Amino acid sequence: MMANFENFLWWIFIIFTLTCGGFCIEAHYRYKNKDGIDNEHKFSNKYKYFGQPVYDKQNKIHGYELLLREYNHHTNKWQLPRNVVDFPLSKIVSTIQEINPQLKDITNLSLNMTVSQITDFRAEYFFTWVLGTTNIKQLVIELDANDIRRANIFKRKEILYILRKIKRLQIKVTIENVDSSKKTYNLLQQYLPYIDYLKFNIHSFNKSANHWIDVTLAQWQRRSAIFNIEMIVGKIEDANHIALVNQLNIPFRQGYAYGHPENLKK
Repeated sequence: MMANFENFLWWIFIIFTLTCGGFCIEAHYRYKNKDGIDNEHKFSNKYKYFGQPVYDKQNKIHGYELLLREYNHHTNKWQLPRNVVDFPLSKIVSTIQEINPQLKDITNLSLNMTVSQITDFRAEYFFTWVLGTTNIKQLVIELDANDIRRANIFKRKEILYILRKIKRLQIKVTIENVDSSKKTYNLLQQYLPYIDYLKFNIHSFNKSANHWIDVTLAQWQRRSAIFNIEMIVGKIEDANHIALVNQLNIPFRQGYAYGHPENLKK
């Protein structure tokens, strides 16, 4: 009786081990062969980072935001990559290496990352690499509020955990595309203690018959001050926008009125 029971447990162990091994092999295979830009060849000639300047109130450059672009051979133009959410950390490493010599003169460098990228199991190694082997003086990770909104509750908790770790690494964090809705305001509250910058699209605060403002820029300003969060206003395109951010005493500004994205690799 005991021998039969031991055999039963042995076969349970074998089946469990084989099943786990099968899942691991499948996961590895699916990751290596997933659709999207992870499989692109000659990517170094196809993807580049462009830098768009961020200015302070004194009209001096505070830093640059890195914008990933894909070359379209049909239009002969650089454009936002398709499937950018799947762009792997390994290729971000290679793309940063291309422009690394130019980074020594930039004080603050903001790197856009998706929820998928920042919750990648290799993200911590990626941050260690960036801090230890590049010319980046102050790394700023930029997350999109819309991307966080689309994430499920488990991913949002994981983001919170990662932001706590990033804080200890002296990496700063920006959340961009913050708008005037109550939904965004409530969504971001749990992240505020771990955020250094909030970036607002200035067009989100243009009141009209079709656009109601739940939370004003001034209200966000007061809330940000509690956590010592500095504000950036983006998409500034004309003199009226500049006058508004001056009136509100916004510390940092970005947009075509200040500078277009430029190729950092000369």
